[in-house]
Amino acid sequence: MTPAQLNVYARARSEALAARQRLTAANLYNLAAMIRGAVWGKHGLPPFEKMFPEAAPSRAMSDEAMYRQVQALNKLFGGEEA
Repeated sequence: MTPAQLNVYARARSEALAARQRLTAANLYNLAAMIRGAVWGKHGLPPFEKMFPEAAPSRAMSDEAMYRQVQALNKLFGGEEA
């Protein structure tokens, strides 16, 4: 590794660590705001599904919908019809 490559790597690593630190600080602030609302708010803690909609359980897929999804993926990845 040349000194120039080492410098680029060190700079990139430093920026990645700084970005991670900013994200951690934002997460801590959001958590504190959520806790404040749960403790001092009139309605308490909102339901988990409302706070984290992406973590809500997914709905069951019908057999036809699953087959269409498999066909689409097969076509996308260049598979052949069986």
